[in-house]
Amino acid sequence: MTVTSLSTMWGIGRFDPFIEFFPAACRLGFRYFELNHQVNSAMLEGLDPQLYTIVSVHEPCPADISTGTLKDRNWLVSAPDEDCRRQGVHSVERSIDLAREVGASAVVVHLGRVDVDVALEERLSALFNAGLAGSAAYAEAKARLAAARAAQAGANLEAARRSLAELAEYAARAGVRLGLENRYHCLDIPLPDEMEMFLQDVDPEWVGFWYDVGHAQTLDRLGFARHEEWFERFTGRLIGAHLHDVRGIHDHLAAGLGEVDWGMVAAHLPPEPIRTCEFHSSNSPAQAAAGLRFLAEQGCLGETAEERLPRQQPAADLGT
Repeated sequence: MTVTSLSTMWGIGRFDPFIEFFPAACRLGFRYFELNHQVNSAMLEGLDPQLYTIVSVHEPCPADISTGTLKDRNWLVSAPDEDCRRQGVHSVERSIDLAREVGASAVVVHLGRVDVDVALEERLSALFNAGLAGSAAYAEAKARLAAARAAQAGANLEAARRSLAELAEYAARAGVRLGLENRYHCLDIPLPDEMEMFLQDVDPEWVGFWYDVGHAQTLDRLGFARHEEWFERFTGRLIGAHLHDVRGIHDHLAAGLGEVDWGMVAAHLPPEPIRTCEFHSSNSPAQAAAGLRFLAEQGCLGETAEERLPRQQPAADLGT
């Protein structure tokens, strides 16, 4: 049976105590969950994995050291500095440990970034948002960004390869699979050729591809990789998917609120991988519930809406 979960992303800032996220999500029609990278140990107090089934963990979780701090200190698996790289590896190992403890089968992994001035990418995004994607200024900014990334990528990719080899062994001992996620920013690792290199390096039993529809859509819009390329090259290694909609290059909208070609997505998703609705907390309960139903109707959940969803509840019953 296809497993469809809701990321705890939807509950961030919405519930206090955070444990109230889980019954609220059940009222929306979800039975499975992903712990995302904004959830710390305190937020997990009272979680009963026998009551709420956790199918995946998105590192770094528990986020007792925040994602922002890890990035600011370059405590990432892609860091050329060995001490920083080890800190990044340890952070992912903690997520693998948590996955084992709560019975999750997979950990979603970010492979770090290429150490280039982010102002180059911010300039490109600003031009896109200003409607100048077809301009000479955009082409120049994109060329500068691509050249800077290519010049620096070697050191970061080598560090990420060493880290992944260590993490693959650690995950295998824990009995947890790693899903390497395609990323939102073009400075993040990996782009498609890099993904192929990483997947060739490791045992497919323990490491695969985690597809993110919003990230693929955004990189396509910015001109770095066709959305469909991720499917064409890596469907055979696909173990999970993050499903959310995109408007322009703004993602994490509830499905049906943006511009994603969901027919294309449904045509490429095989039945086995986990589906995780990764909706931002700015989406209302009604929008999140409608997003789940929309995905079922589009064929993205591998089942019909009638098979997958409970009787639709009045909006007043959908929770906070």
